[in-house]
Amino acid sequence: MNKILKFKIVGMHCQSCKTLIEEEVKSLPGINKIEVDYATGQANLEYDDEKTSITEIFKTISNLNYQPQTCEIKPEKKKEKVKVQHNNRSSFLLGILIPLAIGLLIGAYFLFTNFGGFEILAKLNEPNIGYGLIFIIGLLAGFHCIGMCGGLVIAYSTSSIKSQPQEKKLVTPHFQYNLGRLISYTVMGGVLGGIGKFFGINPVFTGIVMLIAGGLMVLMGLSFVTKWQILEKIKVKTPNFIAKYLFGQKHSQKPKGPFIIGLLNGFMPCGPLQAMQLYALAAGNFIKGGLSMAVYALGTIPLMFGFGLFISKISSQFITKIVKVSGVLVIILGIIMFNRGLTNLGSGFIAPSTGKNSSTQIIYGYQEVKMDLGAFGYEPNVLYVKKGVPVRWIINVKQMSGCTSAIRLDEYEIYKQLNYGENIIEFTPDKLGEIKFSCGMRMVWGKFIVT
Repeated sequence: MNKILKFKIVGMHCQSCKTLIEEEVKSLPGINKIEVDYATGQANLEYDDEKTSITEIFKTISNLNYQPQTCEIKPEKKKEKVKVQHNNRSSFLLGILIPLAIGLLIGAYFLFTNFGGFEILAKLNEPNIGYGLIFIIGLLAGFHCIGMCGGLVIAYSTSSIKSQPQEKKLVTPHFQYNLGRLISYTVMGGVLGGIGKFFGINPVFTGIVMLIAGGLMVLMGLSFVTKWQILEKIKVKTPNFIAKYLFGQKHSQKPKGPFIIGLLNGFMPCGPLQAMQLYALAAGNFIKGGLSMAVYALGTIPLMFGFGLFISKISSQFITKIVKVSGVLVIILGIIMFNRGLTNLGSGFIAPSTGKNSSTQIIYGYQEVKMDLGAFGYEPNVLYVKKGVPVRWIINVKQMSGCTSAIRLDEYEIYKQLNYGENIIEFTPDKLGEIKFSCGMRMVWGKFIVT
């Protein structure tokens, strides 16, 4: 006899979760139709109770680490399940989150001590520190990857557990997925670097792309943290066919789904990834572009690999908490990226460098200000001058890259190629306020404050 049931499912955090539940339940005998609304958690089920039971259906959903809820569910059983999950949660914390948290704290201290929070992306242009910084940014972006691709990890983890031997099922799919991502990111970075060599990149275009990407990251982060329906509607969704493809491989002896999805991952609409793609394009070199993207991919792997490895040992409620933590970090990265876009377009916040500002001296009618250019950018990057007094700006170049080999002061239409040693620029500030200067590509910034 056909029956219709409406119930709620707790624990979904993306469209892939919805697709996974639908496909798994459809595989049961006697299921005529199931529709799951990810945004509301509402499920509509039509089934033949002579071929299957609601108990079997709910057990199937629970095995996927989601909680179906109706008036038939007893509170005692729910409490018992939470207790079991607590031990698994503790093992996850000890094995992954604590070492990762220590690494992120060290990385964050390094970034904010040496670069200033809002100038992180600008410092990517410095050759001696670029790759280490890219790796740290990859570590931070790993939280964004969990929010964007966590559902895919759950999907291939579930299908792989059913298709592979016990000793391989926990590691193999995650190795395949992350290997696919590494290859995809590296090749794409090389191609973009090659394109940049021939066509270059417009700083204004870079600023606009960073504004859009940063804004979308903030909205996406809010959608991870809140339950606002409007954000669910604009949230970037993983195509359903990907989750269906992964589920369809659950009976395969040698599933290749995770590797293929990893390859496709390089084309995901992802804010941090797009920022790195812009950097690869600006690199103007196939090798440098590919290597930069490879290092970034390696940075994202530890958190994604750990999340996938322990996905079967943690509750969906805890997964939701992880996604919320990732949402907060995505918002922070989005604000930083949005600020970089504003700075590229001539506004935005410029964090002062850690170096001390040089004193201004009046010599032969000129106020002399001195600034170094080295591996850490401009030192200092905030200079103080007086209005109406001619400025002799002495730039001592100790180290420079292709980007910082020129400096521009657009307010006075000054553009100068720099040489190692002292370089002198003269101008007269004629108004109070800020006068911003930058490298030739408008990626590394500083400013004069006129008083």
